[in-house]
Amino acid sequence: MIETNSISITEDALLYQVECPLRSNGLASLPESPVLSCSKSTCRWLISEIAVGRQPTANQTREYYDWAWQRTKFFQSRDIIPQKDYNRHLIEGVRACSRLREIIWKSEILRPVSPYELTIDGTGITGEYAVLRSSHRKRQASVLYLRYGGIKIRPIIPDIVSFARWLHVSNLSEAREWGLDRIGVKHYWVSQYLAADHHPEQSLAVGVVHGAIGVVSRPAFPVVGEHCLSCPTRTCNPSTSAARALCPDEPSILL
Repeated sequence: MIETNSISITEDALLYQVECPLRSNGLASLPESPVLSCSKSTCRWLISEIAVGRQPTANQTREYYDWAWQRTKFFQSRDIIPQKDYNRHLIEGVRACSRLREIIWKSEILRPVSPYELTIDGTGITGEYAVLRSSHRKRQASVLYLRYGGIKIRPIIPDIVSFARWLHVSNLSEAREWGLDRIGVKHYWVSQYLAADHHPEQSLAVGVVHGAIGVVSRPAFPVVGEHCLSCPTRTCNPSTSAARALCPDEPSILL
């Protein structure tokens, strides 16, 4: 299963393309909520501070979040964003800081936010994650997976990021030294009071990741056409050039 990789893709880019194979994988940057982006940055900083023995206060946590916030395109475009929408994101940021402190302070940090690469079928999936152990359940730990949006439904529908991180941590040599009976992925929504654990089976995780790799490794889907109008999600936006090249007689798909 493990081979020398010839293709490398980030977990976020893989998720973005697996959600709809018509999406371009050549984007300079992927769409992401500014609240989630700042939460990831703040989580990385907060865990690194605690790992070296410092105890950042709530105010210091918020100051770091605000520092990251002011560097987002969302903040820099605030003059053209409806005030109601902008204020909603600000409130979500306050809640995100509280949520991050809540889960990190209640846990033991087994692994700070660190990069990983999972190589399967010649393709390397890259990303980063931290591993936390609950102060109440010493024999269990979780890979932290920050989420945004979502609704309160059960059970959760895990995505490729969850499977890839779990598969990687399951084969991590240092994990054997943690004395665990079980390790899963903690889906943790930063702007809602919502969290769920994902404990996949080994065979299922391998199958899901193999399938996702197949989507990005095969030739691009040449199927842009009139059928795009009946897509139930309408979440992808085929490029104008690709649509014109593949469907010159269907200008309606470009609307």
